[in-house]
Amino acid sequence: MLKKVKANLEAEKRKLEEQINYYTSEDPYLVPDRDTNFFDDDITENEGHDRTEAIKRELQRRLDEVKIALKRVEDGTYGRCSNCQGFIPKERLEAFPAAALCLDCENRQKKK
Repeated sequence: MLKKVKANLEAEKRKLEEQINYYTSEDPYLVPDRDTNFFDDDITENEGHDRTEAIKRELQRRLDEVKIALKRVEDGTYGRCSNCQGFIPKERLEAFPAAALCLDCENRQKKK
């Protein structure tokens, strides 16, 4: 089972890295011949950059979760809650393979 989990996490890692690279290449601030002579162009460019950065931040957050899950597979702690050390239900891991917390601990953390 762990081989399949690891393979799925590695595939997800590659996908997220590709998406981050794509959005980086689409950032209007990084266009080589960038020339904004009009106020409307500046506004559109700023909005595009802000949107791209927000997407990249979310993708990076998810990538970080996947990397942590891969480390947990390697060190033998995958499937255990990083807070209470209890087992994370199989159904939760199937739905969210990068889960580091059981539902109880995650819910408690959200309430803080």
